[in-house]
Amino acid sequence: MSCRINSKVLFSFFLLFSSIFVSSEVFATTQLCFKKEVSADGVNWFDANTEAEAVIIVDTAYYRFSAFKCPETWGGMYNIVVEDPMLSIYQPLADLPRGLDNSEMSVFEYEASNICVGYEGTIENIASVEGWSMVSDTPRYASDTAWLRCDDTFIGGDGCTPGYWKQPHHIDSWPVEPETLFSEVFGEEITIKLKKLGLVSNPTLLEALKAQGGKVNTAARHAVAAYLNSLSSDVNYDLNVDAIIAAFNGSYQSNNYGSLIESLVNFNEQGCPLN
Repeated sequence: MSCRINSKVLFSFFLLFSSIFVSSEVFATTQLCFKKEVSADGVNWFDANTEAEAVIIVDTAYYRFSAFKCPETWGGMYNIVVEDPMLSIYQPLADLPRGLDNSEMSVFEYEASNICVGYEGTIENIASVEGWSMVSDTPRYASDTAWLRCDDTFIGGDGCTPGYWKQPHHIDSWPVEPETLFSEVFGEEITIKLKKLGLVSNPTLLEALKAQGGKVNTAARHAVAAYLNSLSSDVNYDLNVDAIIAAFNGSYQSNNYGSLIESLVNFNEQGCPLN
């Protein structure tokens, strides 16, 4: 006895099982991604994944925790929880729905007041997130790090810009000699760009204040201004000298200046009490 199976039926079964297999594979690869950021003001955020990228904090640190799906797949996530033991955080987040739109995030922000009171130096803070797949009903995990750098000076509120310190008629306000080498203070022999002179290696503090361009040039300008602000007895600056030098060295050695520049610009532009 022979048995004949309709080819259309076979094809239909093939499509059905292929669809189930492909869908399972796609959903199974849906992962939960996580980003932890830190800020000194709650406005400008930094991932700060390495010690060199540590954000300078005087007193209060602001944290932002973001959970999202990855890669671009249909699966959703539920029962999402962020945990940060150092900050004593155990925070449920909103579900991430199914669909290919992975731009949606579940976000939680936290203000850590007085985090630097009685402490000076860098702090590594690791947070983790757990969520459950809506398709396979299995857990997904992720973690991320955010570094900050504490300074123990809290009087603050003043700051003179690089533009102030480089003016010839303000040299009498300098607490050190303008011809002091940058390397003598910061321990790094940098190369900067000066107008008309081009590249200049191992500049003086005054030359560093006049550096043209971004990255190390901007970092050098604001690091010197911060250094002078901190040394001046007439400027109530937020950072001490050691914190400024350590922050610059970390950024220079990693060639990553974003968080350093942002922090020093904010401190140096608070308002200059000098004439």
